[in-house]
Amino acid sequence: MIKIKSKLYPRIFFSVLFIAIIVLAFYITRPFLATLVTGAIIAYLSYPLYKKALKHVKSKNFASLIVTIVIVLLLTLPVVIVITLISKEAYATYTSLSEHNLGTNFLKIICNDESSISCRAVKGLVSYLPQENLDYYMQVTIQKITGYVLENVSGFLASIPSFLLNFFVMIFVVYYLLKDGDALGKRIKNILPLKEPHKQHVLDKFHDVTTAVFYGNISVAILQGILGALGFFILGISSPVLWGFVMMIFALIPFVGTAVVWLPAALNLVFIGYLQNDNSAAIRGVVLIIYGAFVISSIDNILKPRIIGSRANVHPILVLLGVLGGLNLFGFIGLIIGPVMLALLMTFVGIYEEEKAELEKYF
Repeated sequence: MIKIKSKLYPRIFFSVLFIAIIVLAFYITRPFLATLVTGAIIAYLSYPLYKKALKHVKSKNFASLIVTIVIVLLLTLPVVIVITLISKEAYATYTSLSEHNLGTNFLKIICNDESSISCRAVKGLVSYLPQENLDYYMQVTIQKITGYVLENVSGFLASIPSFLLNFFVMIFVVYYLLKDGDALGKRIKNILPLKEPHKQHVLDKFHDVTTAVFYGNISVAILQGILGALGFFILGISSPVLWGFVMMIFALIPFVGTAVVWLPAALNLVFIGYLQNDNSAAIRGVVLIIYGAFVISSIDNILKPRIIGSRANVHPILVLLGVLGGLNLFGFIGLIIGPVMLALLMTFVGIYEEEKAELEKYF
């Protein structure tokens, strides 16, 4: 009895201390959990590239450094290009509006040709708006929009130091996980309290779903960029390839999407049609709105669950719920974490069913 107690107490002490350390470690790393998970997933997805680099340079440190630099360039260069393009386009739009003296009196501009389709369409829209204090409501609306933009810009500027810190931590994690990936993978596999076939099944499912979600998002974004560029080309909008690339980048950003590109382009065509009595421009603007809403943007919700589900052997409903729920809970990286967690849940359910069936043989 004394021997049992002497063995039991150290185990209880170790268990309590271990749980306490885990809780403390969680609160220490809590501000960077999303960053750590993001770095881990990026390192996992880029590990094949690291293995190829390692064959040529023969140094883990140097191979990891090369791949990390490539990742930094892939993450930063598109953002810089998109910001530059949008800044130029926004300035050109502002200049165009200023030249036409567009302000709160936009809807009161007299058309040169009252019989034009674009003029009649805009005048018909205006007829449904309240005529009293219309300028006042327009001015208030513009002020609210301007205030919202300024508030978000100031918030973005204030978050830059925090963003840079998290970005540095993420790159730091990527570098060391690439370098020590083999040893870490073996430790994780050994820690899993499962039978060897189940361990491999869980790891295979994690790999399949992670790569499927990643490549599924990339392929759908590329397709949206191609469709956007094709629509811009057919409708005669300048630089269709360039704007297709911008749409591809925005297609990867949750809650933003390609509409941030094609919608302003469509409205610009409608404005040109109204101001210059160009029916063709107004019609092209309307067509672009319809094409963008029902083709460019909608294809994301139709194809992505199917592509990811078929490649990862996961039901499209789980993929859709995982993406939406993951975005809500984890933010951007939830695109990958959500479907992976639901897929692993179903994998563990399958393991439970298998083990339950084996236990029932003995009872």
